[in-house]
Amino acid sequence: METISTPDGGIRSLQTHQIGALPWVYPILAALEVRRTVNELVASEADVDLGQVVVLRVLNRLLAPQPLYGIQDWLAGTVLPEVLGVTVAQAYDNRFGRALDRLHPQLGELWRRLVSRAIQVYALDLTVLHWDLTSIYFEGAYVASQLAACGYSRDQRPDTKQINLEVDVTHEGAVPILYQVLTGNTADISRPFPHLTALRDFLARPELAERHLRPLLISDCKLITAESVWACHEHHLYYLGPLADGTAIEATLRSVTSAELVAPPLTYRPQRPLPADWTPYQGVWRPFTCAPSHGPVTDRVLVVWSAGKERLDIQKRQAGLKRWLNHLAHIQQKLNTRRYKQRAYVEQRLAAGRTGNPYHSWGDVQLLGADGALTLTFAINRATLGAAQQLDGRYGLATNAEHLSADQTLTLFKGQDRVEKRFRTIKGPLLVQPLFVHHDRRIEGLVWISLLALLVWALLEHTAQQHGLTETADRLCQRFAPVQAVDVIWADGTVDRRAAELRPEQAQLLRTLGWPQPTSYAHLGPPLR
Repeated sequence: METISTPDGGIRSLQTHQIGALPWVYPILAALEVRRTVNELVASEADVDLGQVVVLRVLNRLLAPQPLYGIQDWLAGTVLPEVLGVTVAQAYDNRFGRALDRLHPQLGELWRRLVSRAIQVYALDLTVLHWDLTSIYFEGAYVASQLAACGYSRDQRPDTKQINLEVDVTHEGAVPILYQVLTGNTADISRPFPHLTALRDFLARPELAERHLRPLLISDCKLITAESVWACHEHHLYYLGPLADGTAIEATLRSVTSAELVAPPLTYRPQRPLPADWTPYQGVWRPFTCAPSHGPVTDRVLVVWSAGKERLDIQKRQAGLKRWLNHLAHIQQKLNTRRYKQRAYVEQRLAAGRTGNPYHSWGDVQLLGADGALTLTFAINRATLGAAQQLDGRYGLATNAEHLSADQTLTLFKGQDRVEKRFRTIKGPLLVQPLFVHHDRRIEGLVWISLLALLVWALLEHTAQQHGLTETADRLCQRFAPVQAVDVIWADGTVDRRAAELRPEQAQLLRTLGWPQPTSYAHLGPPLR
C-alpha cells in the first residue's frame, strides 16, 4: 500500500489489485456456464458453492498457477474476491481439497456437459480429431495411490511415479473434447479399443447425436491395430495413422517404385520457412488389409516419401552402423589379450554391442578359433544395406476414409502436432506438473481442473483466430498481465475502485472480440455471474 500526501488530506491511501488477463478468460467461463453447471449436478449448501470454487480454481490455473496452500495469498492481491463474491478467508486449502472430493463422482459427466456446451456455443468442428497420450510425473512416494506408478516417462523422469493422460482435440483450434486419466504404467497399445468406445459414447449424447457425426480420428501408430481398425468400421468412425514397422508395411513400401513416387508431387507444405531447394513430398496409394478376429478388412495406405525423413533415416543408419563397427573394432583390437583370450567372454561382448542397436544385423560377423587363438572378421552386408536404402524416406499412412485425397491425407496427418502442443500447454503455462496431492480422487480432480483450464485456453485461441487475431492465448494473456485496478481510499474510509487505463491496442483487442473492458471487473458491487 502506498501512502499519498495531498494538500487537503482527502486521499488517505492507494491500493492496487491485479486484474491481469481476467478480461480474456472470464467471458469464456461465463459462456460455458461453469458455475451453474457444477451447482446443478453437485448441490452444495456451503457459504461458497462448488461452482464458485471451480471457477476460482480454474482462474488461478489460468492466471497464476499456485498450489492449494498458496491460493489465499494470490487471491488477496486480485480483484477476484469482489468479482466472485468470495472472501480471502473463505479460500483455504482444506475447502479446495474437500471440493475435489465432492466433485470426484461427477467429474466425467461435468466434463461432458461443459464440452457439449462449448461445442454448441463455439460451433466447434468435430469432423477431424487428434488423439494422443502423455505422462504427468509426481514428486513423492505415493505408496497408497492406485493411479501413480512407474512407467514409460515422456518427461524423461523414469525416477518418479506418474499418471498417463489421453486427450482428443479438434483439428481446428486444438480444443480438447475428451480425456481420460490412466495409471502410470498403462501401455499405449492397450488404449485404442476402449478409447474408440468412449468416443462413440460421447458422440451419442443427445445434444451431439443429431449431427450424425462420423469424425476422422488421427493418431500415431498405436491406433492402427487389427482390432481398432475393425472397431472404427463397427463404430462408423474414420481413422488415419502411420503403420508400425514390420514385414507387412515393408512389403507395401517396396511395392511402390521410385518412378511412381516422382509424379505427381503432393501439395503439402510445412509452415516453417523453407529453403530454396526444398523437395516436395510424394505419395502413392496402395491397398491395406488387416485381419482382426472378426474377419479381414481392406482399406488404403498412402505410401509417402519425404526428403527430410530420408536424411534422418540415413543419419540414423550411419550413426548406428558406426557405433556397431567401432564396437567390433574395439573387440578386435583386444582379441587374445587378458579376458579377450576366452571365446565365451568375447561372445558376451559381441552380444552387449547388439543390445539396443538394430543395425548389428546388417553386418557379417565371424568369430573363429579356440581360446587364445581367436580371429574376428566383420563387414557390412551390401545386399542388406541396399535393400534398406530403397526404403529411405518412406512411410505409410493407413486410413478407411475413402473420400480423402493423397494431399488431404498428408495435410491432416501433419496436424497431429496440435495435440502435442496442447500437452506442452498443460505442462507449461498451466503448470499441471509436478503435482503434490496424495489421494487419487484429488489427483483426478486437479487434472480435471487443469483440463477445464486448457479448454478455456484453447477456446480463447479459437475465438481470437475466428476474429482474425493470430496471437496465441499465452501471448494474449501476457499482454494483459500488468493490468491492475486501483483502490482510492478516502480519509472518511470510503473506497473508490478504478481500473487502470488500457493502451489503445489492448482496448482494441477486447473490442474486436466484443468482450467487456477491465472496468467490468473493477467494481465493488454484487459479484458477477
